[in-house]
Amino acid sequence: MNDRLDTLNDQLNKHISIITRCSVEIEKYGPVLLSSPPDKRYPYFYPRDINCASQLLRRLSVSDYDSSNQAFSLLKACAHFIKDFQREDGYWGQRYSLTGEDKSIYKQEDNVAHGIIICCNYLLASVERGEDVDELESFLHVINKALEFSISNIYKKELNLFYSTTSIHECALESGFTLWVNFSFLYAYSLAEEVANKLDDRNIISQVHLKFKGHFRYSIGKLFLWGDRYVRRFTSAGQVDTRPDFTLLTPFYYGFGSMNTIELKKSVSFLENKLWDPELGMIMRYLPFEGDFATHTHAGNGPWLQYTAILAQYHYWYGDPSRGDNLLELITKFTNEPNEIPEHLSTCRRFETFMEKEWQTGTDFEKEFHKEILLDDVTFDNILEEANNMRRAYTETERECFIINNSYSEGGHVHFCIPLMWSHVEFARALMIKEKDWWKILSEKDLWRTNK
Repeated sequence: MNDRLDTLNDQLNKHISIITRCSVEIEKYGPVLLSSPPDKRYPYFYPRDINCASQLLRRLSVSDYDSSNQAFSLLKACAHFIKDFQREDGYWGQRYSLTGEDKSIYKQEDNVAHGIIICCNYLLASVERGEDVDELESFLHVINKALEFSISNIYKKELNLFYSTTSIHECALESGFTLWVNFSFLYAYSLAEEVANKLDDRNIISQVHLKFKGHFRYSIGKLFLWGDRYVRRFTSAGQVDTRPDFTLLTPFYYGFGSMNTIELKKSVSFLENKLWDPELGMIMRYLPFEGDFATHTHAGNGPWLQYTAILAQYHYWYGDPSRGDNLLELITKFTNEPNEIPEHLSTCRRFETFMEKEWQTGTDFEKEFHKEILLDDVTFDNILEEANNMRRAYTETERECFIINNSYSEGGHVHFCIPLMWSHVEFARALMIKEKDWWKILSEKDLWRTNK
């Protein structure tokens, strides 16, 4: 490696070290990733977060960086874990304990896509490394069952779109047909097609599912355009939701950025201008209208660091490295002494206002456990466990995470959930894109190169 890539190698090692601290060694699987360290806010296996991690781990697995084998071990463990805990009908839920118990609270349909992605990224990394795949047929059957479940239960044929009750933000703000959910499924079907071509000699993955992808890809490339940009959602009633949201970056994030390049550029400009935090910088996930029951502002609203890192990835990819550097520098400014990255930030004043007006009044609890977004059979034990996780996180934030800075009009800032595994994943991914090492690593058919 040259000096520049030596530096990147060292940086990736640091992030993988923190990512690995968000895992637990399980005898049957190896190091299974959680969304945070087990004593922090999110001590669960979230298919959404692990899906995002699997994209980084796959690329690191087939690289020359020091963390290659460590990344593959994490990816392999996570894939075998989620394979074993697929429901009989092909469904995966929102989150799981380390024993595989379904701890889901919400109806969150995109996890079926995320499970497919995790399995496929592991299988493809194995091919690219020349590794034998343990239980290959089992993986292929699991992928096929998930594809079948998604078509039969989540897809609405008359609209040619997938429906969700909640998804990435875990609230009713996303009920309907969202950009995030539909591109998640497009990416899942694309990877399943690649797996079928490379590994499925017995045609276990149905050709019906594989042929679906081309028709679906065309549809979502058109339906979510509104004027000169993307929109985040259509409601169940067909209303267009034009509000700014991080998820307008979704086509880029899943590797389909060449589909509507001009419209994507305008979408990103729109969300960056509208979601920029006036006090702390970086982007919020959506506008924090607290009077909207579907809008959650846990611990006080502020910028989300994994989403800001994805915005940096976009700028690196499309040739604005100075903007990408600026965003990563802002993230780095708000790390703690061990260089850990939180999930999101808020100001001291916003946090205090949140505790007074939303937590102490029970409003935050009501929003979090709104009946319309809960699973029909969710147990009260799961609700109580999550409420206690919330309370513990807010107490810890209040006790340990205030960073007083009187140069800020709102008194300084607070870290919420530090470290977050996903934040480190996206920062590392941004570094690889910056150094042009994101798409060089894989084959000519990699989605990030051809978008086909």
